[in-house]
Amino acid sequence: MRIVEELRKNARITMKELGARVFLTGQAVRNRVERLEDMGILQRYTINVNCPVFGYKVHAVIRVQLRHGPVEALKACCRREGRRTIHCYRTTGDNLYFLDMYFPDMEALDAFLAEVEPLGGYELHVVLREAEDLAE
Repeated sequence: MRIVEELRKNARITMKELGARVFLTGQAVRNRVERLEDMGILQRYTINVNCPVFGYKVHAVIRVQLRHGPVEALKACCRREGRRTIHCYRTTGDNLYFLDMYFPDMEALDAFLAEVEPLGGYELHVVLREAEDLAE
């Protein structure tokens, strides 16, 4: 568990540094990490882009209920230039999706909502700040 937690904090850490944090040698940690990968516990290493610094200043969580269009139409809306979809969740409910997205400005968000509206209903929540204390 300590290895997983340390990798969650910083996936770019060296095996030697990781070993020092969990009180094992670098080789012992490497063996355990490989085993965790083989077991499917560790699946991928990703990069988190700081969207506001990258030019995407508006962060929104959008609940979309598809009523009049296929999911492919929603996918196309999410993938257009000027939109960064961080997460898309299909949840319980009738064709219900939650989208975690960034936009460069409010105009881009409005354009997205105008495209989504004919597909069904939506509920918009603009993120004020991340509640990091809840995520840990």
